[in-house]
Amino acid sequence: MRRDKLKRSGITLIEAVVSAVIAALIFVAVSRMLVSAMQMSRTGSSHLTNLLAADIVLQQLLLDLKQATAIVSDDTQLAAGNLELEKLYWESDSANPGLTAVSYHLPEDGRGLMRSSEGSDHRFYPDRLVKLTCKRIKVAPHNAIGLIIDLKVSTPPDETELHSFRRFVYLESLPENRRLINDYQPIQH
Repeated sequence: MRRDKLKRSGITLIEAVVSAVIAALIFVAVSRMLVSAMQMSRTGSSHLTNLLAADIVLQQLLLDLKQATAIVSDDTQLAAGNLELEKLYWESDSANPGLTAVSYHLPEDGRGLMRSSEGSDHRFYPDRLVKLTCKRIKVAPHNAIGLIIDLKVSTPPDETELHSFRRFVYLESLPENRRLINDYQPIQH
């Protein structure tokens, strides 16, 4: 009777192997779930980073375009991502505005977006593939001039995701558009 109790209280080799296999299966399942969660987190993080990167570029573009008094680039240059404009600026010691040239262009390597103004260059997001196209359009009924900005930003390092952002910008500071707004015409009864 005593021997039977000793046999029953021990673990057989088969039970130990089955327990090890079950533990390994649980470990593999949990590790796959963790890897999947980390990949989803990385994808979400890169998506958010692209949104922020595009927003910063678009905000700078919109600020410059809001103050634009002339779009110097022709339609072919705009379609190739070369935007040149003249814009108003105010010096700190003067109440009168001045004009300055600002340009945006795509570098030869396709990484980032270059902004040049007053002799200084700044490259937005040199670690990302960026594509910029602009299209000048006329808006009815008075043929007001606007631009459609199409910005594409990739996700580094493998550039598998490409996020597109499209905006219409009404060029309110252009003289021809200001005339449309400032022309007072009384309503005829």
